[in-house]
Amino acid sequence: MDDNIKIYEIALGGLLHDIGKLMQRAGLEKDYPEIKNNYGLFCPPNGYFHAAHTAYFIDHFIPDGLFPDNKAELYNAARHHISVQGDIYKDADCLSSCMDRYEDEASSEGYKDVCLHSIFDCIELQFLIKEKENDKFHSRWVYKLASESKRGLSALYPSVPKDNKEYAGEEAYKKLWRLFSKEVEQIKYIKNPYCYFNGLYWLIKKYTSYIPSATNVFSDIPLFDHLKTTAAIASALYIVKQSPENVKDGEFILYGGDISGIQNYIFKISRVQGIGHIAKRLRGRSFYIMMLSELLARYMVNRIGFTQANINFCGGGNFEILLPNTPEVEKFLNKEFEPNVNEWLLKQFHGELSFVSAYVKIKKRDFCDSYAEKRDELADKLEIAKRRKFYSKITDRDVWQEQTRNDYQKDICHSCNLNVVKKGKQFCELCLQDEKLGRILPKSHYIVFSQNEISNDSIEFGHFGYVTLFQKDNARFFDSIFNSNQKSIFVYGLKEEHSVIKTIYRLSQTIPMTLEEMELETEEDEEGNKIVHPGQVLSFSTLAHMSLGDKKIGILKMDVDNLGLIFSLGLGDVGSGKLRSISRLAGLSRQISSFFSLHLEGICERVFKEWKADPENTWKYREKISNIFYVLFAGGDDLVIIGPWEQIIKLSFEIQKAFRRFTCHNPNITLSAGIYICRPKYPINHAINKVEKALEQSKKKGKNRITVMGETFVWDIEAEESKINQPHLKKYYKDFVNNECETEEISLKDANEKTKIPALTFSEAMVFADGLDRFLKDKKLSHNFIRRIIEAKKRYFLKDYNSKKDRIEESHNLMFLPFLVYNIERNLKPEAKKHIKSKLITSGNATKYIRQALFTGKYVLMKNRYKQEGK
Repeated sequence: MDDNIKIYEIALGGLLHDIGKLMQRAGLEKDYPEIKNNYGLFCPPNGYFHAAHTAYFIDHFIPDGLFPDNKAELYNAARHHISVQGDIYKDADCLSSCMDRYEDEASSEGYKDVCLHSIFDCIELQFLIKEKENDKFHSRWVYKLASESKRGLSALYPSVPKDNKEYAGEEAYKKLWRLFSKEVEQIKYIKNPYCYFNGLYWLIKKYTSYIPSATNVFSDIPLFDHLKTTAAIASALYIVKQSPENVKDGEFILYGGDISGIQNYIFKISRVQGIGHIAKRLRGRSFYIMMLSELLARYMVNRIGFTQANINFCGGGNFEILLPNTPEVEKFLNKEFEPNVNEWLLKQFHGELSFVSAYVKIKKRDFCDSYAEKRDELADKLEIAKRRKFYSKITDRDVWQEQTRNDYQKDICHSCNLNVVKKGKQFCELCLQDEKLGRILPKSHYIVFSQNEISNDSIEFGHFGYVTLFQKDNARFFDSIFNSNQKSIFVYGLKEEHSVIKTIYRLSQTIPMTLEEMELETEEDEEGNKIVHPGQVLSFSTLAHMSLGDKKIGILKMDVDNLGLIFSLGLGDVGSGKLRSISRLAGLSRQISSFFSLHLEGICERVFKEWKADPENTWKYREKISNIFYVLFAGGDDLVIIGPWEQIIKLSFEIQKAFRRFTCHNPNITLSAGIYICRPKYPINHAINKVEKALEQSKKKGKNRITVMGETFVWDIEAEESKINQPHLKKYYKDFVNNECETEEISLKDANEKTKIPALTFSEAMVFADGLDRFLKDKKLSHNFIRRIIEAKKRYFLKDYNSKKDRIEESHNLMFLPFLVYNIERNLKPEAKKHIKSKLITSGNATKYIRQALFTGKYVLMKNRYKQEGK
């Protein structure tokens, strides 16, 4: 596992082996006739002319002198279509795509007009969405040819075009090629082969994530994911072939790592004086934990000599890596990596955080026959490992010995109540670091991952590496890295629109900051200073005062439902091929992650702009802040966001709607959410426990739901675009809306069987609440009427726990109807009376509206409780 530049060369060859497909579809042989000179050298007699385009790209766009043999190995990768069986690129290409051989796509008429289909349109769990008669997918959702950029997020959502030529075609490919080639030219100056690989890897990801790998088969695998997984497999095969006699039980290792205890650690912060706002400390701590899993994954691939292409996934505290199966790698995994990680975690976090890992061995044939099953096996092993945390350490006698002496000279950190500090000091180094990180992170423009310390401000993660944030462009330092031969140092930009670095690290920057100097009562510090300066992160108290009505914050937690099942069962067999290939699963994982790391920021920005433009918004500083939402963490498949309470409710619905659109309105892929509303100084760890319980309630009630103010709702009925509403499938799902969205199964008192009753969707509840709010503001109904609605709910719709039957039972009293009619007739003005009577009484929907009136009533009362401060 020495520094092996050859592996990087092999990986780059795998990454480039099919890049010519982008060029061929752009018709570049017309612009560069010399491409045709490569046909005889790189292409078989029956076509595959994209290989000649790949060779041209290597010749003209890859700088000379990166590797000892210059470009010889890269040309071998371009030649894979004419290589003999056993060539690592030929094998890797087949294993990535799960196909032994397929015809040249250029032989198919109109191949340049074929769009990338969304993988989300293929997921099946409880709702089968194939054509029932012939067991084939009728996929409609496709992507436009586009680059992955914040500037064009709307183009990255799938849609249903009338004609694919609107979305693809030679001219669209030419436009994409011009942008791609221009940026590739801009990184030619990089002499460091490791940094060059990193830069080109990111540009290929940016420009090939929304074009199909193949157009003559079901085109749902992005070219990037095929290139990435081919690079990973080829580099592993290269190592294995050096000593094939040592390979047992398979050529590859699929390794998984998981950091446990993240949420408890992040939110284990006390509100104390002398260390700054809790919001900044939470953000800093969340960032630190995110970087921990990133550093561990990077350390592993760097230590073994591999590239980031071998990291299948990293986020949310866990990662998955594809490695070669050699005795040396196994020894590193078993004897060095996990024991060292846990030893450091135990010393640094005293057992609050722990690391578990597992791996499975994979044969070549498993990539096509049982790759998803191998991932399931890995997941099962990780679950078992989680029950044996610190197993290797608790059997070590030294771990039980007293770690400190002279305890009379020690104290406990007043913030985390975890680390020991010297007598007279209040805060430990980690908590001080959290505050510093939370302060400088919003102002940072660049991030550097390195094995060694490069600055006094570098953040240490034991011997696993360092993270350094730069607030300004440090061109001289960056150039020194790019022109050196250092292997384990990589530079990324954090703000795409301002970065001079082409590689971008997707890190949520949605944070409420001041843009100008101003004076805020809610930001008063211990010395009585109320002045806030540009770039200062605002406190939860200020967020609360941005709310309409009650001065409270809302905490939102969301995650993807059934994610494990989506990966293990969601992609089944179609015809004679397997859908669960490594490249397809890699694309699925990357797409889900991109929603939380890339698209979420755009959704928050849109809701923020609507808040600023709201005529009811009288907060006078609204033009002087960057946002109203605080994304504590968002990655993998979940998020936690804090903001003004009523805007958090709105944001949750906007995220859900965007996610449904992002996943083709597939009823098998949904989000669940929980919201907890509290005072800004309510202990954050208790608030997180409350929001976690709300999310659990949404899951328990059936998922695809939100729980807020004690009420749980299905988000909405299925959209018209949903698969189940298509004419050719609708007959199979005629009961779906009634059973899943518009009814709830409950246990009525004295009834043995469960009963289905009408239920509100969250969309209906919000429309009803907004109507009540409008009438209240227009003085056509009173606060007292809203209270009567809540009273009707509490008096006539009761819930009790039946210990004998171990269930929650409801009792409904129809006397709520005369109570409701009486209050409508007595307390409402004519317009409001007519609207609410039609909504509740004449429509026969009174039961479902009043049974869940706790949310609608509280929402309206809270929104109108106080006038907004800060006028």
